[in-house]
Amino acid sequence: LPDEIFFHIFQYVNISSRKTVSLVCRKFYELICIVERDCHPLDLSYQQICDGDIHDSIVNSFREFEDLTINLKHCRVVINIENILDVMVKFGGRIKRFKLWCSIQSESSELLEWQLIKILNCLPNVEDLTLRNICVGGRSSDDDSELNMHKLRNLMIDYCMFDSPNILNKIPKDTVRDLIFTFEPVDETSYQQFFNKQTKIRKLEIFENDQINFSHLELEHLKISSNINLPVVLRQQPKLRYLDFAITWIDNEIFTAMCELKDLEVAKMLIDQVSCHVFKSLKGMFKLKELRLDSHCSYDGGYLLELSMMQFLQIEKFTLLFSERKISQEILIQLSQNFRKLKHIEFLNRSISIINTLLEYFPNLESILFDFFSIFGAPEDILIVSEDLRHENLKQFVVININMNEVENTRSLLKLISVCPNLERIMLSKLTGIFHEDLQQIFDDHPKLTHLSLEFDSFSLQYQTIQLIQSAVSRLKHIRFDGLSNFPSYSILKILFEDEFPNITFYKYSTGDGQLIMKKRNVSDWYLDFKLMDHF
Repeated sequence: LPDEIFFHIFQYVNISSRKTVSLVCRKFYELICIVERDCHPLDLSYQQICDGDIHDSIVNSFREFEDLTINLKHCRVVINIENILDVMVKFGGRIKRFKLWCSIQSESSELLEWQLIKILNCLPNVEDLTLRNICVGGRSSDDDSELNMHKLRNLMIDYCMFDSPNILNKIPKDTVRDLIFTFEPVDETSYQQFFNKQTKIRKLEIFENDQINFSHLELEHLKISSNINLPVVLRQQPKLRYLDFAITWIDNEIFTAMCELKDLEVAKMLIDQVSCHVFKSLKGMFKLKELRLDSHCSYDGGYLLELSMMQFLQIEKFTLLFSERKISQEILIQLSQNFRKLKHIEFLNRSISIINTLLEYFPNLESILFDFFSIFGAPEDILIVSEDLRHENLKQFVVININMNEVENTRSLLKLISVCPNLERIMLSKLTGIFHEDLQQIFDDHPKLTHLSLEFDSFSLQYQTIQLIQSAVSRLKHIRFDGLSNFPSYSILKILFEDEFPNITFYKYSTGDGQLIMKKRNVSDWYLDFKLMDHF
């Protein structure tokens, strides 16, 4: 049979049987490798595309991927456009998600408008398009024909420079539903025509915009950092359900306009310029389900006390970024009396001891994230765990960006997770003085554990720990160990785990330490999702 027929048949072979099929002969092995690769997005660098052998192997393959990323790093100017177009012509018809970017933030890659038009016209079925950190020069012509992207729904334009907005104006009218647009310092009004054509946008995230008018849109989701007249903008968008002010300092007038949005379900804001008296109007937002409060001040503005006394809010997720001051236990206890539906808490604070208070007084919590970012990593107190503490509902426990030189805090964190038997996801960083027996205890105490991410000051990955992972492999979906001082070779890890974890990655740092990541198919790198301070 032709290779194409075998390839089609092998796509129906279940994952556990593919290795057996690959052992039959060299041809079957190569075809199974292609099937395996097709389960993952294709990520190509400009250098790979320009390499003749790699280019030919890609273009002559039978791959069926739907996600394609082209990284233009180390490419100041795109010269070899034909090789890129070969890939786009061969696979573009099936691509649903496409990203063209330069991953090096300090530099950008330049291509001409006609080159980008040719690339995008190869994507008739693309739904999700990202252009990041690229410069688009010149203007192809006065041709106003639309791009062949009528299925486009999600568009991200992130720090791109355009000599002319012509290419954006070529996007078919009313296709875009979700738009993320971060401007470089140029005349934003040149993009007004593009915004006027896209009247169906419901989700808009826009940064550094002082000129663009989007009053014609009926937004449900808005993330904005701008000096424009925000009270007017909010009153033009009465259907908003999600509002994030990012790094914008909001005042009493803006806060009052926000509280007039009766359908608002998510609100995220920096509140230092809002008076406590005006803050009280938050109590009328009965549909609010998620609230994030950010403060850079060292003094207590009384916001938490006022919030703790609001009896009728239905908040399920609460994020508090108060890095400059501690939060009193009394405030947290008062919050627990009125916020009985709270399931998710995310805190950035100096005190680690309040984690015990949260678990003790919020029995319905399902997720806790505690971050020490911007506090130089070290908590200012010691975590003490109540002897009779037990929490049955917690499913996720995350402590990140912490530098614990205190072995006592490491021991307390281990004790704390041990009283939460139903945890499914655990992430802890910089654990001090950890041994194999501690990992054994984590696995024994948490029979539902599926995701485990641990960062050690130093840990030796020995045979007994490997056996421990193998004993739990049927339930584990993602495991990450960082700070490994001693470890088997990558080839040995592949032999031991490739059947259970098709995706194995190992990084060895210049210091000699290593990071091991093993995950099952279609499992995301969940540990990258926790960025409380990443507003834009």
